[in-house]
Amino acid sequence: MLRTVEETAIELGVSKTTIYNKLKLKQYKCKIVKKQGKSMVDDSLFNLIKESLKVKNIVENEEIDSDVNEEISIDREGLFNLNQELIENLLDQLKEKDKQIAELHKLIENSQVLLKEEQKKSEQQLYLAEHFEEVDNKLQDLREKMEQRKNDKKSFFKIFSN
Repeated sequence: MLRTVEETAIELGVSKTTIYNKLKLKQYKCKIVKKQGKSMVDDSLFNLIKESLKVKNIVENEEIDSDVNEEISIDREGLFNLNQELIENLLDQLKEKDKQIAELHKLIENSQVLLKEEQKKSEQQLYLAEHFEEVDNKLQDLREKMEQRKNDKKSFFKIFSN
């Protein structure tokens, strides 16, 4: 009987990726049946995959059992000490972050002060430009008035000289 990769994965209780990874192995590649471009698994290949998964599951279960026994053997005081160390490390990290945040606030304040000073300078420059323009206009007016007076005096003297 032929099965799709999905059917095989469901029957064996694993993911499709696991089955595809098994099918990529050299020992299984030659036993894959292609039907309409899809990889199909026959009974003999199904049994081989099933056996390889059982061996893997047995090894994993033994490792899990030994891990559980090791974890149970850790006493409560050891867990407490471990938790204390973790808490102390986290507190140290928080203090460091607080310092960094304080430094960033100082930098932001300094940049704001610099921006305000630059704005004041630009305002002063605008004020000075306006002031110089005013002075220039007043000087121009004075020149014109002086020219007019000169012309008036010349015309006045011309009248008397005649």
